[in-house]
Amino acid sequence: MTTQNADTASTRGGDRALKPIWQMVAMMKMEMLALRRNWTASAMNVAAPLMIALLLVSKYGGQTVPGVRRVVSVTTLIMVFLVHHHLTTVYASRRQELVLKRLRAGIASDRTILFGTASSTVVLFLAQFVVLAVYAVLALDLPVPRNPLVMLLVLLLGSSIMAAFSAALSAITRSSEAAMLTTLPTVVLFLATPGALLELNASPNAMERMLWFLPSGPFTEVLRIGWLAETDEGRSLSFAGTFVETLPSFGVLLIWLAVSLYLARRFFRWEPRHG
Repeated sequence: MTTQNADTASTRGGDRALKPIWQMVAMMKMEMLALRRNWTASAMNVAAPLMIALLLVSKYGGQTVPGVRRVVSVTTLIMVFLVHHHLTTVYASRRQELVLKRLRAGIASDRTILFGTASSTVVLFLAQFVVLAVYAVLALDLPVPRNPLVMLLVLLLGSSIMAAFSAALSAITRSSEAAMLTTLPTVVLFLATPGALLELNASPNAMERMLWFLPSGPFTEVLRIGWLAETDEGRSLSFAGTFVETLPSFGVLLIWLAVSLYLARRFFRWEPRHG
């Protein structure tokens, strides 16, 4: 009986290991462990961004609209640097160290490997946003987010876009050290959006409308609307109204996600670069 129970448990464990979701969880744990063992990477990608973010928003206590806009701006900065830049470094490093090649020789699919590698960074980004939002509400007396569901959706969508672009860009990144140079154009591009690095209404209207179509434009807009439940013009929205108001922004983000996933699938390299 004991042997039969052990065989049954072993079979169930084996079946679970074959499922993509559990394979992704296993790879997420692996990435978390690697980050925990590398104190330099932990400081650069976890502690430093969060501390800088808290400092950047600390002077906006009690200022509802400016404070929320600042938190959203800082969140975009964290997403671009933590998810996009860090993941480009991770993909290039894992490729050069033959980690991705060895994983590919196992039972996990290519998609599972890529998503699993990115999942730990996305989880860290979401955790940092939660800490930042709690700090903004409790310490800075900013309002509690009115539609957290809309905010969660856009956080997942925005970080997925950044992760997919990282996979594509890692194809031309020879090493983890080279990621600083290869990500520079995309970092500038993603941050050159009113509401991210630039203040709203700081640029001519025509230019601001064009820059809004970059990924960070609809991302920051949805975060602001979801947090305040009002448009940038000050028109109040109901819980359901925030979904309707943000549909065009979500549409633009979905287009960017499709483009970034295509580029990742088309250009991602599994073999180390030697030249």
